[in-house]
Amino acid sequence: MNKLSANISLYIITFFAAVQYAFLSNVPDTVSNFAFLAVTNLIGFLITFAVFFRELSRLDRKQVTQSIVLSLELFAFNVFLLLGSRGMSATVVACVLSSYFAFIVILSFLIFHKVPDKNKVIAVFIVLLGVFFMMDANVMGLLNLHILYLIAADAFFALYLLTAEQYATTSNPSLLAMGQTLFNFLIALICWIVESALGGLPLSLPADPAFWSSVFFISFFIRGLYGIVQIYAQRYVSPLNVSLIFSTEIIMTMAVSPLLVMLFGVEPEEITPLRVLGALVMVCGILIADSGVTDAVRRRLSHGKT
Repeated sequence: MNKLSANISLYIITFFAAVQYAFLSNVPDTVSNFAFLAVTNLIGFLITFAVFFRELSRLDRKQVTQSIVLSLELFAFNVFLLLGSRGMSATVVACVLSSYFAFIVILSFLIFHKVPDKNKVIAVFIVLLGVFFMMDANVMGLLNLHILYLIAADAFFALYLLTAEQYATTSNPSLLAMGQTLFNFLIALICWIVESALGGLPLSLPADPAFWSSVFFISFFIRGLYGIVQIYAQRYVSPLNVSLIFSTEIIMTMAVSPLLVMLFGVEPEEITPLRVLGALVMVCGILIADSGVTDAVRRRLSHGKT
């Protein structure tokens, strides 16, 4: 994998992330969040294990520890994502989650003392403006408990991206991909058992086909494919650029909405002129953040002056 293929791969898994909200809407409120996380991470682990089981000979204590840290960050993200996405439209969920790149800038400065360059700061504000337009410039819409859950998910995912960058350059990405799904399964299973014991509820899952279609989509494309590609790609793409690519998720959510309506009967996403403007603003911000694009523009402008 090189930088170009890494970027292409990140855009592909971003598409799957955009589609996942249609499937998450099929998870009944009666199903425990921990139960859903347990079963999807178990299947995700089996997928990664089937692909990378030969890598287990390289396993050491350091990579086990790193996998546990990644799994805890990812587990917190997924819990808040499930709490925030229930009862919310796919566009709103994707809009709020598209903002986690702002936490990349904040956390990388606070934890790693990395001062972002001017282009990156400008890009963050431009993309945030685009997200604001995507929310139909509705400030009051942010005063919602589900939105607060999603903002918490943003913070944990930003922390996860920063940690994954640190680990991916020194450890085996295949083992990290397997480890984080395995430990996420174990953590979710323990939480599910405790939750069921305290509530006097059985450890059971619904037989609804729509629920299981959600389970298998999330397990394969998000827990399995997404986790593998993202960790490998972070060897070549910085956390901020990864998060900016992931922020195009909202644009993809709007673009594939008509197809999802036809295939799954989900509620269509309203596409307003303000949301189209927001999508264009976000693309501009992402291009500004890409040093290759800005350098090419500078060379073009300087060539035009000579």
